[in-house]
Amino acid sequence: MKTKVLVTCILILFLSACGGKDQEIQVPTLDATRLNETAVSLVTEDYAETQAIIPTETPTPTLTQTPIPTLDRTRPPLFTPTSEVPCNQAAAGRPIDVTIPDDTKVGPGQPFSKTWRLENVGACTWTRLYTVTFFSGNSLGARYTQNLQQPVNPGDTVDITVDMLAPQNIGLYQSNWMLSDPDGGVFGIGPHGDAPFWVRIEVVQFVTSTPTVTPTITRTPVVFVTGDVRLGDGDQLDLDRALLNPDDSDQVDLVYQYGGTPIHQLIPANDAVWAAFGDEEPSFGACVTATLTNDPISFNQVPAGTYYCYRTSDDLPGWLLIVGIEGDNLVVRLQTWAAP
Repeated sequence: MKTKVLVTCILILFLSACGGKDQEIQVPTLDATRLNETAVSLVTEDYAETQAIIPTETPTPTLTQTPIPTLDRTRPPLFTPTSEVPCNQAAAGRPIDVTIPDDTKVGPGQPFSKTWRLENVGACTWTRLYTVTFFSGNSLGARYTQNLQQPVNPGDTVDITVDMLAPQNIGLYQSNWMLSDPDGGVFGIGPHGDAPFWVRIEVVQFVTSTPTVTPTITRTPVVFVTGDVRLGDGDQLDLDRALLNPDDSDQVDLVYQYGGTPIHQLIPANDAVWAAFGDEEPSFGACVTATLTNDPISFNQVPAGTYYCYRTSDDLPGWLLIVGIEGDNLVVRLQTWAAP
């Protein structure tokens, strides 16, 4: 900038010197104020030109941070697995030994009755088709299989009694028993329902005294109902009342069907059970202790004169006699005892 001002001043002086000789040479007077203004103006322009070519710095964009997602550290709820309750399972009652606790001393040949108290902890009802069954050890003279005397719903308890007889020889004896369902599946007590319940006795020879066995008084059974009935195809019979085709279907104990294969069928209903006995009239005790099932009585040739023991839907014992055929009807005779 200063170089430009100096050159300008020299050029003015040079031009002035080149004029005519006659003219008075006038030395220009430099105006300091204007000169300063000119210099300032030139400096301003030079600064403006300089600033114009200075590249504008592009601002660097500010980086924005992406928030890091927060991990969900909440623990999932814990679920306790539920175990399915088995159909058939028993548990020891309180107490389980109602009579004859373990290691009870009895005399040789002494009869006794063992009673267990069991609880139904399964999901299925124990009907009268369920049995208490000898499992292992010594049967102690008892029948191997005996039907329950009443239904036992889940959560209920039942006292089961088995009549036994002590052996003649001195010693320690144990008899193990389990329950059995209508399909023959056995089950018992314990965590897995597979442990038997038992009776354990010690047969000893009493020296000082002989235990006195209280005689059991047997009451004369009372006949509740008796009579002859003629059954046609599809007829229903109430054995508790000797009533043909009752209005209440829950009172039906058997249904007669004719004309199929086999030709004659007597089908039990409402938990009624029975078993063939023979050609002699059964006693009350024989029918009470008989092993009964709910299998249909089927035949092509009518077994006239054959007796069957039964237990009705009202849990009453009795017998049924096949008398014969009259026309299109099957004639039967029945006798039902009152509960002892």
